[in-house]
Amino acid sequence: MRLKLRYYFENFIAYKSNFIYFLLLFSAVFALIILVLEFSLGLGEEGSFINLWWLRFQRLLEIDGSSENFNQRIVDSIYWVFNVAFSGTVIGFLAAKIKGFIDDLKKGHSIVIDEGHYLILGWNSTIFTIFEEIRNANENQSKPTIVCYSKMDNIEMRKKIDVEFPNQKNLRILTRSGSLNSVAELRRTNLKKSKVVIILDDLSDSNFSLETLIMAVKMNMSKKPIPIIVQAKTNENISLLNEIFKKQIYAIEKNKIIANVTSQALRNKHISSVVLDFLNYDGDEIYFFSAKNFVGKSYKQVMLMLSSATAIGVRRNNKELLLNPQKDYIIEMEDQLIVIAQDDDMNLEFSNIDNLNNSLNELIIADQPNSKRENLSILVLGWSSLGEQIINNAIPFLDERAKLTYLYDCNYIKSEPSTKNFIGESRFIQYSEKKEEVLKNLILENQYDVILILGYDDNFSSQKSDANALLVNAYVTNLLNTEGLNDIRVILKLTDGSKKELIKDNNFNELIVSDSLSSLIITQLADNQELSGIFEELFSDTGNKISISSINDYGFNYQELDLRVYDLILLSLKRNQNFIGYILDDKLFLNPSKNKKVEINDSLFIVYIA
Repeated sequence: MRLKLRYYFENFIAYKSNFIYFLLLFSAVFALIILVLEFSLGLGEEGSFINLWWLRFQRLLEIDGSSENFNQRIVDSIYWVFNVAFSGTVIGFLAAKIKGFIDDLKKGHSIVIDEGHYLILGWNSTIFTIFEEIRNANENQSKPTIVCYSKMDNIEMRKKIDVEFPNQKNLRILTRSGSLNSVAELRRTNLKKSKVVIILDDLSDSNFSLETLIMAVKMNMSKKPIPIIVQAKTNENISLLNEIFKKQIYAIEKNKIIANVTSQALRNKHISSVVLDFLNYDGDEIYFFSAKNFVGKSYKQVMLMLSSATAIGVRRNNKELLLNPQKDYIIEMEDQLIVIAQDDDMNLEFSNIDNLNNSLNELIIADQPNSKRENLSILVLGWSSLGEQIINNAIPFLDERAKLTYLYDCNYIKSEPSTKNFIGESRFIQYSEKKEEVLKNLILENQYDVILILGYDDNFSSQKSDANALLVNAYVTNLLNTEGLNDIRVILKLTDGSKKELIKDNNFNELIVSDSLSSLIITQLADNQELSGIFEELFSDTGNKISISSINDYGFNYQELDLRVYDLILLSLKRNQNFIGYILDDKLFLNPSKNKKVEINDSLFIVYIA
């Protein structure tokens, strides 16, 4: 009965006019209750019950007049109705005007008067990592201002930020909405007074044009050049735009970064954590220091002499960057050292290492770094053009015993996998039905070292592609856990880094998320554009890379030796590697003190650039 009454009541109230009748009825009943309460308390007045009830009803509705004449009451009620209607109209009009004014403010159409702010144009999940890194980069400075400008509705933008990035302490985040291609609307962001402009690959706007936006940005700039950090899928037209704007643009290719890091992660489980630690602001960072105190010294001497920093290269006086230079390179007066250090205002101190010069004089350095090919069995689930980049980057480091197995739905790909330069064994398996059964049998019947899970980025939206990859990942990790296959590593490629929260903690996953990697580089370049050349080399298809080798690969008996960090540096020097840290018991030590004693066992890996 109660449920029925509630049902009918809710349907009755749903009509606006009925709600007015309900309020009048409620007021009449409430006036009656008040009257009864007054009599029970001995506060009743003399007079007829109806008149007393009417007086209380009048007080509730604020009807002027206290006449007992029925006709007069009718007239007073008519006056009250028209008074309420007229006052309500005026109040409604004023409320609408105020609401419209507030809504206009919320739409983000007002002008930004801040100066020296970070200006982010466009929107994708990268933006939340950028917020975090900007805050970390400015911990010891004043509260930075970030202006976010995109085509998205300003209220929606604000809600997304509050939900995905609720802890906005030590940051001031402003949002503005408008066309990304309009020169006039971009002017509202006070672009010409900003510190840096960050352009994101906007996944929310189907008509987004990177080239048009860059042209509109340039039209809003003053004579003083402001660095433009551009996140792009490829470098198409970036070199041309950079030539037009006189090297003012710093492009970050998402796909190239994810392909490079993922291909290295296929070979070593620690590489993703090393790269992330290397790029973020939570710890040691890359800085340029004057080399005047080291003039006349060789680079290999500098590598060992720095006690609280780790050298990774030299910037010569002609601005040429030498990452992992020749170890006999002699430091000149105008050179700058590229180092990993805790802060840029520290003093570079010397280590006191006995017999340092003797050790270096006896050292024989290889002409080229030794490149070890890996014997790995890799299962690739899904396929895309990005997957092809990943595998092509990994192939040069796989030997003839390596195996590549491709399992994919032929309905979801644009081109078949091709591994023409692979010297190992390849298998190509297409499937469209009984996917779980095929996948399960494949994993159980083969001894894979690594499973690489890709989405179908070429055929689906990023949302659908990630959803497919997450489902496959959940199935694979659950199967590995059930079957006790604890030695198989799983690398999951996602486009949207925020979706990593949907993954249950397990011992298998190594997340390689493209937007997380690119956002770290974006923030580093936003504060120091001089790092561009370093990142360009580290994440290109060729050149120096961050790598890892087991202590067992260095071919010596360490069981009874008492080693320190400088001994590890000497080991890496023999192979023409640039030591930057080590991993012990799955824990990374980046830029360790040279005199630190190192426990030696099979879990020790040397991290280097070569």
